[in-house]
Amino acid sequence: MRERLMKLMMIIFGNVMIAFAVAVLLLDNHIIAGGVSGIGVVMNHYMYLPVSITVGVVNVILFVLGWVVMDKEFVMKSLLSSIVFPVMLGFFQNNPMFKHVLDDPLLAAVLAGCLIGIGIGLVIRSGGSTGGIDIIALCVNKKTNAPTHIVMNFIDLTILLLQMSFHDITHVTYGIVTVVLTAFMMNKTLSNGRQLAQLMVISDAYEQMKQVILNQGDAGLTFIETEKGYSGEKSKLILTVVPYDKLPMLKQMIKHIDQHAFIVVSHVDEVGGRGFSLER
Repeated sequence: MRERLMKLMMIIFGNVMIAFAVAVLLLDNHIIAGGVSGIGVVMNHYMYLPVSITVGVVNVILFVLGWVVMDKEFVMKSLLSSIVFPVMLGFFQNNPMFKHVLDDPLLAAVLAGCLIGIGIGLVIRSGGSTGGIDIIALCVNKKTNAPTHIVMNFIDLTILLLQMSFHDITHVTYGIVTVVLTAFMMNKTLSNGRQLAQLMVISDAYEQMKQVILNQGDAGLTFIETEKGYSGEKSKLILTVVPYDKLPMLKQMIKHIDQHAFIVVSHVDEVGGRGFSLER
């Protein structure tokens, strides 16, 4: 019960962050926005409708569409976001204390991208959905098998192009900065923001390296049975995941033990288990 309540709170908090970023940082500085918020901006420009009203109406329409086409469990996860986001968007837009909070458009675009990315990441990590154009993309995918990310990018591109007709190139560029940072921060939030390296080592001195990695590197490791392609000799591959700040030290120690050790280093976005997300 407590875990479920925490997830609901994180979904609400994530939507509040997104609404704040859109209303106070993007719309107040006339920076273009994608998704349902972008549709609201277009409708506001051509039909003078409040952005929050348009967002609310579009979210309701998309919710009904998703209810008819998609899995009911997924749609229910989108319901909370469909309610909280337009309500908080209207609150931030209509409250005078949130007007002209940040008048530097570039800084506003950077900060908005970070907040929106983190907000979306928190919602998804909590098992929720931000709804919006995601529902359209998923519905199209279900009916036509069109890739979801391509459909979403096409919709977002269309929304951005519509806004380009009444925004100057500078604010369009700021909007692109926001989109790029949103994707970056969302990925970092979903992967807990940790920078980790996967290290694979092939060497006959694997027992000596095991002691170095366990004791001096303070990292766990796994042995994988291998066979050398040329000689056919049996050996063991060392697999470990370490923070980047420990990587130079471990590589130096491995080379000290065996100068001919075969080393492969790759980036890891997320790792879980004992020693990382569980207590040792």
